[in-house]
Parts: sequence; structure tokens; C-alpha cells
Amino acid sequence: MTPQEIEHQNIKDKLRKEAIDKEVHRLKDLNRKQSQRISNLRKTLYFLILFFITLTLILVTKGIINFSGSQDEKELESFELKYKQLKSENISLNDSLNQYKKQLNAILDKNMNERNEKGLKFRVQIGAFKEINLKNFTSNLVAINQESYDSINQYTVGIFTDYSKAKIFLADIKRMGFNDSFIISTKNGRRIPIEKLSEEDLYPNGKK
Repeated sequence: MTPQEIEHQNIKDKLRKEAIDKEVHRLKDLNRKQSQRISNLRKTLYFLILFFITLTLILVTKGIINFSGSQDEKELESFELKYKQLKSENISLNDSLNQYKKQLNAILDKNMNERNEKGLKFRVQIGAFKEINLKNFTSNLVAINQESYDSINQYTVGIFTDYSKAKIFLADIKRMGFNDSFIISTKNGRRIPIEKLSEEDLYPNGKK
């Protein structure tokens, strides 16, 4: 390939990465909102169920409700109908959430393949800020990567498959003045705490 073709391909790769990242962030936000909505509906459902049961028991105890009467049977049927409707809505929301999760996983899998995130990777995080967002300068961030987790923008440098090399790189970064830097790890494109990794994961060759 000519230098022009290589440069054109790099630009296309950057644009594709930006589009994937935006879609991942959108789906994450949507997933979080749907989870909150389902959680609220579940709380409402449990409250209504408890309320209806408690109310029914009180009315029966007071003799206001007599299940032998036709009017009482209609009221009971109304309660049962409302319960079934709430239960159906809850099932429908769970199905929607599962669908969103499948879409998010598909995007993450595609992102993992196109960005070569398969397997265990290590990066050095040099900062995390809520008030700073450099996504408008993605094309200018040649050596710095920006990832967003829980509305916090995190900036990393370097990418390693060897944890020992990442530690050496971290020492150099700290000598440059980034004293709060530390190593983060991802597995198949998903963040994973280093403390959850085994010695074999960190040192597959047995050398520390």
C-alpha cells in the first residue's frame, strides 16, 4: 500500500472506532436508564402487592369484605387483574432489558475484534476527570486513550500484554511526574480489577 492509502486507511479506522465508541456509550447509558426504570417498577410492584394484601386482610378482619358475596368476588377479581397486569409489565421490561444487553454485548464484541482487545491487556492510567472531556480531540490523541466509566473520563497511555513490561513503563511514567498513575487491566475489552487476576494471568511465564 502507498503512504496515501495507509493514511486513508488509518483515518477510516479512527472514524470507525469513534462510531463504535459512541454507540457503546449510548447503549451503556440506555442500559443504565432501563435498569433504573425496572428497579423502580419492581419496588412499586412489591409495594402494591404488599399494600393490596394488607388492605384485604384489614377489610376481611373488620368484616367489610365478605368473600361469599358477589360484590366481594368482583373486587377480588379486580385486585387479581391489577396484579397480573403489573406482573406482565415487569416481564416485558425484563425482556427489553435483556434485548438491550444482547445489543450492547454485540457492540462490545465487535469493538473487541476491531480494536484488537482480545485477551488480557494492561494500560497505565494517568488521570480521571469528570470536568475534562477530550472526545472532541480524538484525532489528536495519538498516544493517549480516553475511556468513560460512570461519567468519569479516564486517560491511559500504552497497551501491553506483558504485566512486567507495564510495571516498568509505569515506573518511567511516575518519574516523568505522573505520581498518581497506576496500571489498569482489561480482558476481552472489558475492565477487570487487577486484584482479581491470578499469578498465572499476570506472570504466565512464571517471571515477576
